[in-house]
Amino acid sequence: MPREGLNLMGKPKTSIKEVIKILNAGGVVIFPTETVYGLICDATNPAALLKIYQIKNRELGKSFPLLVKDFKMLADYAIFGVDQKKIMKSVKKPTNFILKAKNLSPLVMQKHTAAFRISTHSWVKRLFRDFDRPLVATSANLSGKKPISDPRDYLTAFGDRSKLIEAIVSNGINRKTRASAIIDITRKHHKIIRR
Repeated sequence: MPREGLNLMGKPKTSIKEVIKILNAGGVVIFPTETVYGLICDATNPAALLKIYQIKNRELGKSFPLLVKDFKMLADYAIFGVDQKKIMKSVKKPTNFILKAKNLSPLVMQKHTAAFRISTHSWVKRLFRDFDRPLVATSANLSGKKPISDPRDYLTAFGDRSKLIEAIVSNGINRKTRASAIIDITRKHHKIIRR
């Protein structure tokens, strides 16, 4: 049974170090983000990526949003220029930007692109202090279903697949229902994929 990371008062039970240990071993964790609860894993680990596909019952070939620490980390996995960087800096709400990708598994790319977000969430920022690779951060739900707002509901939401989730970091009930926006900035005229 997964370990709980935080109780509903926000007091740590499982340390960030333990979450990092799970991620380094190819595990999957339910984790709070600046939008909905996410399933996170090491985006550079193909076995972990396959596990997320399995947990979500998602067909192969549909990519996942990736969280990165900063523009320095982004430059290791994406190709972007000054204009694209300006667009990314100018957007205020949580947004994933589709860019040409590099150094990543085909499991997180679609037509050599991937969706990246520099996360502003305090828990994600704490993770990135000691975790130096991008994270998959896809909504915590089965494909086609609503994301869970209370991480304690993971057994009901995922059924037998819940056994593949190794830890839960709970930051209380999340009232947000909208996932982050997605904008394709691979072309000169960017395209809004999801508002």
